Amino acid sequence: MGTGTPVAFSQTSVPQMRAMDPVVSLRLGVLLAALAGVASGCATRTAPPLASSMPAADPADFETQLTEYVQVQAALASDNFDEARTQLEEFARITDSATQTLAVKALEAADIATLRADFKPLSESLVARELPQGFARAYCPMYDNGSSWIQRDGPVRNPYYGSAMLTCGVVDAAGAGAHMDHTAKHGGTVFMAPDGFHHVEGVYPEPGVFRLYATDNYRERVDVSTWAGRAVTEEAYDETTDEFLEVAAVELRPGPDGAYLEARVPDAGDTAEIIAKVIFEEGFPAERFDFFLQALSSPSANADAASAGVSFGGDTTDRATLAQRIQPDVPDSASEIAVEIAVRDQEIRELIGRGAFTEIFIPALQAKELALALQQRDNALPATVHNQVRIAGRHLVRAAYLLDWYGDLGNKNDVDEAYRVFAASVSEIAAAYDLPAAP
Repeated sequence: MGTGTPVAFSQTSVPQMRAMDPVVSLRLGVLLAALAGVASGCATRTAPPLASSMPAADPADFETQLTEYVQVQAALASDNFDEARTQLEEFARITDSATQTLAVKALEAADIATLRADFKPLSESLVARELPQGFARAYCPMYDNGSSWIQRDGPVRNPYYGSAMLTCGVVDAAGAGAHMDHTAKHGGTVFMAPDGFHHVEGVYPEPGVFRLYATDNYRERVDVSTWAGRAVTEEAYDETTDEFLEVAAVELRPGPDGAYLEARVPDAGDTAEIIAKVIFEEGFPAERFDFFLQALSSPSANADAASAGVSFGGDTTDRATLAQRIQPDVPDSASEIAVEIAVRDQEIRELIGRGAFTEIFIPALQAKELALALQQRDNALPATVHNQVRIAGRHLVRAAYLLDWYGDLGNKNDVDEAYRVFAASVSEIAAAYDLPAAP
């Protein structure tokens, strides 16, 4: 949501992700370092004594319970341990007995990290229920192998990471791998914004004209008249700073009634490569979206494809079909599984090469399933090599989640960095099984 990871994908804690192969370092490490700083700066404290028992009373209606629950979620997202605990105690008093047991367990937490860990089973006991209007499910693929919660409608506010990664996740996700509607409405390419709420669609309606439309997570039109940004048409890599510098850019200006942002870019014929850097709210940094537009945008093409059952952007609203698409056929032997992983690696490289970022999630998540299956197969590898394969498999799983997530966000730099980790892991697995090196 796409993915994507977002990283504790197993019992390993999130800061341990920094133990990845140093040859390939994700920019996400900066965020994880910040997270580690937050964690280290939070002194363990003794929790106030709990009441000997919660009062026996009929639970409040579900909407009232959720109203109190989201106060806990919001406090955790704000890194406020005391407020979260206060609101959680109130929630425990008005909920049913089964949920109350989970809440009381969480109330025993002596620090915010433990409270967040105990907030997960509490949240998962609620997310499967039908939600009243104004509430939304959200999902973070990074925390503890994927974690859900409920929040008020709006941009993602992650209670598991707080300020360290506040917008990590997607809104209205039903679980790992669930993708929302990314169908293009104007014939362009759709990406999810990092806030998990907005979708942006880059459109190239005529040579020299780039437009950016926006919708919310229900795919309803968003007024962009207060947004700002620029369309970058050329950039250069600076080795000394390890950054991409803008060489040529054009201001994005709001169109009539805030229907879209528009920039007049150099006429390059019927194709365009545009980096849209968009500021959603004053005072916040610009978010990057890389659009590889291979033809002039035609809304009618989307309508014709939709009527024929074609899904744009690699996503589908048919969750059963999606679940089938991300479950590969797993061979019996470990060496054959390694071959299938290498095949997915080739697919991902091709998709990245043509800018089809929102299609990456299928081969990436298939590779993840294959890597997990590989770890379950007995094999005759020497102990040292076998251990290297297991480590590479764990790195691959984490990178696959990141490819899923970053692919949905449409940031080529992040996709490339996640793929470096993924490719390095594939290379180690291929070498262990004497497979040909990737071209």
